[in-house]
Amino acid sequence: MEKPELGTLGVISVVFETRPDGGLLVYSDDVPGFILSHHDAEAVYKDVKPALETIIGEMMHTPVTVSLKAGSRSVPWLQGGRHIREYEALRIA
Repeated sequence: MEKPELGTLGVISVVFETRPDGGLLVYSDDVPGFILSHHDAEAVYKDVKPALETIIGEMMHTPVTVSLKAGSRSVPWLQGGRHIREYEALRIA
């Protein structure tokens, strides 16, 4: 089986904000329509990658994969407040 060819589509800045109830709000000005919010912070965090892949894939009319860019911490809500993480979107050809 051949490996899919990947083409970089770009870097997406994703904002993680702790909600007053301990939940998590996640959004990105780089991806119109991308906003996630729930009282279960871990559940929201797990939805970030598939949501970005779906929205960007539909926008670009091609399958994409999204991954946390090297150097970004993987659990930003543990410290509370507002944190920005960068994700990289790659086209799957």
